[in-house]
Amino acid sequence: NRIREIATTEPELLVAHSYTRYLGDLSGGQILKKIAEKAMNLETGGTAFYDFKDITDEKAYKNHYRQTLDELPVDQAMADRIVTEANAAFGMNMKMFQELEGNLIKAIGIMLFNTLTRRRTTGSTETGLATAE
Repeated sequence: NRIREIATTEPELLVAHSYTRYLGDLSGGQILKKIAEKAMNLETGGTAFYDFKDITDEKAYKNHYRQTLDELPVDQAMADRIVTEANAAFGMNMKMFQELEGNLIKAIGIMLFNTLTRRRTTGSTETGLATAE
């Protein structure tokens, strides 16, 4: 919703979301991808947001990206607004993962429960495992 809002009211602030998306998701986002997969029981798909198949050298990409941002023709007031928006975007991402964290803790608890209570009967095809659903 925030991206849609600023796209129509202050499109120059989209730079902040781009920064958060690419530099954040190329770095710590890869860890968050694993959290999301576990929290939402995703085996395949659902986290394409964190896939960057066309970026072969992440370090070089991030360096070039930062340099490009540093060269944007903005005054200090706009730079400050972009930084404020980037911090807000990061905060929104953190809130989303705080919500997911509860699901992840639940999923870990269920996995632990299943490990501790699994009946191992020779020849049995029943798993009787709890699910996070």
